[in-house]
Amino acid sequence: MKSTIALATFALISLTGAPSAFQEKPAAAPSEWEKKVIEAKAITDETKKGEAMVALVREALGSKEVRLSGTAHADQVHPEDNQPAPAVNFDPRMNLKNSYATQARRLETSPAYYFLGKGTPYVVLGPRALDPRGPAFTRMQAEHELFHAKTHVGDPRPVADRELETWTHVFVTSFHEVHPFKQKWAPLVTNYEEADPGERKAALDKLVAYYRTPTPAVDDAGRAIIRTAFDEWLSRRKKDADSSSSMLVHDLEKALAPSAPDKD
Repeated sequence: MKSTIALATFALISLTGAPSAFQEKPAAAPSEWEKKVIEAKAITDETKKGEAMVALVREALGSKEVRLSGTAHADQVHPEDNQPAPAVNFDPRMNLKNSYATQARRLETSPAYYFLGKGTPYVVLGPRALDPRGPAFTRMQAEHELFHAKTHVGDPRPVADRELETWTHVFVTSFHEVHPFKQKWAPLVTNYEEADPGERKAALDKLVAYYRTPTPAVDDAGRAIIRTAFDEWLSRRKKDADSSSSMLVHDLEKALAPSAPDKD
């Protein structure tokens, strides 16, 4: 299972499309969250920097247990420096370390990392999980890895099946917060393409159910906003050369199409 973790982490990095090089309007003033993230990452004292960043992770994750990783292993993310899931560990040096695996890989571009130590799942976030756009992205990174830790230990299904299940879960729990940033959700589209037909049906059913009864919207106006954002996301995917002919786009269009009236 460890050999497949790289795919999950790489998928996280490819969640959003690159920003446009041109803007019709001036950039908005930095949010308070953006200011705090930039300031925390600019601290030169490593101890104070780690404390400032883990404080932001705690702010983003609310009631979840967040722990600052230990420092016994300078070059590798290691169980001895972290607490098992459902605790979320934050390692300020994660991007300077190797993964905990027989064939280790560098984690320099990884925002988050899930691994097993003697069959026990661990979740670690690194500095890249602190996205200046908003705390919702930190929550999304944590939710992705925690879902793996809760659901996929010992799961023999192929990687695409597990990743589709995870990305579907992340979509229906995060879309309402991040849709203004116009994510591509490319890993969801790609893994749907590669997954087993039964897994595709389960994912499609969850996405359609979310569209029809978006959560956590509590009134008709809130639900309408989320459905409109979903429609716009699907419309963008239809125009995107990378996803216009994808099975997910086709299946969602078919499932969400208005029913034809019965003929007399």
